[in-house]
Amino acid sequence: MANFQAQVEGLTSLSLDGSSSPTQTELTQFLTDGAKEIINVLPNKLLDWCAAQQTFTSTAVGSESETMNTGKILRVFRNDGEFDRPCRKIRADDKGYANDPDDMGYASVTDPVFYTQNNKINALPESGSCKYDEVQYPAVAYGDSAIGVFLDSAEYLVVLYGAVKSLQNVLANKSSNSDITTALTAINTEVDECIALADLINTQVDSAVSELAEAATNVDSSIDTAVAAITTALGRVNTAVVLANTEFDLVSAEVVLANAEVDNDDVEIARGYIETANGYANAGQKYLDEASLALNEASGYANEVTARTSHVASQVGVASGYISAAQGYAGEITSKVNIANAYAKEIESRITVDSAQYGWYEKQQQKLQQDYDNGLQKLIGGYNQ
Repeated sequence: MANFQAQVEGLTSLSLDGSSSPTQTELTQFLTDGAKEIINVLPNKLLDWCAAQQTFTSTAVGSESETMNTGKILRVFRNDGEFDRPCRKIRADDKGYANDPDDMGYASVTDPVFYTQNNKINALPESGSCKYDEVQYPAVAYGDSAIGVFLDSAEYLVVLYGAVKSLQNVLANKSSNSDITTALTAINTEVDECIALADLINTQVDSAVSELAEAATNVDSSIDTAVAAITTALGRVNTAVVLANTEFDLVSAEVVLANAEVDNDDVEIARGYIETANGYANAGQKYLDEASLALNEASGYANEVTARTSHVASQVGVASGYISAAQGYAGEITSKVNIANAYAKEIESRITVDSAQYGWYEKQQQKLQQDYDNGLQKLIGGYNQ
């Protein structure tokens, strides 16, 4: 006959070993518990199949020493020297009367008594060789194929009990799949890292916005102002040059007149024209000096524009670096989201498999529980008729 582990595996489709769910050690406990449960509901007429005889020597009242195993005592005998006399049961409260020769309840070798108290059993009169039949709870190991001191007709119920408890163990473990828990932890890790990366992206973007805002301020205020100043200065240069040209045109006219007087040998008049021409020339030079000053001013503003433009270009470059860093972080987030999605698909797949297995194990557990309940009722009912 197959051992109990093989029978349970046949009913449950489980494969049990030292590290399975349940373990062989746990199955041994289930089988032992099942035998105890069955014995506890058996009618009295069947308890003899689950009992074993123990021996002890009766002691004086107050010095009880025989410890019971289960407390399910079927009968007690005290030997009178020739025969094992059946003992009648009394309450522990009456043991003093049974030990008093003058009391009508006195226990004699031909009419012995027994009582139980504080997990101890004793018989009176004392110093007698005694026996008692006590129901025993067997220890049932997963590798056993039979149960000693037990109803053969009830052994299959112990196997059913062990199978039901084994499936309950599997169902409990299915509710906390370690692989799913590991995948959920991995998803949480990836999500936490995505949140951290998102914070870094915000930091980079904020820095880029700050640089661009400063660049825009430089363009809107400093550069625009400098360009306007250049335009004004160049306007002044143009005006001064026009005025200078006018003065120099007058100089030319005066020089022509002076030359004519020189040709006429009128030096005095020629000198007058030359002095006037010098006046015009001085005025023209003044205008040229103004134009030079305005041009220098325009050049200074132009240099400022160049410096500002270079700074703006530098700020735009820095902002571009921040944006590139943000894009890199965004790429990492995409990668981590993909990883999290992969774990989510793994969880979904495992849940699908676990759900199918859970459903089968649950139905099989219910069926075996029903078989066990029906078998136990038949066993009890059949012997009660």
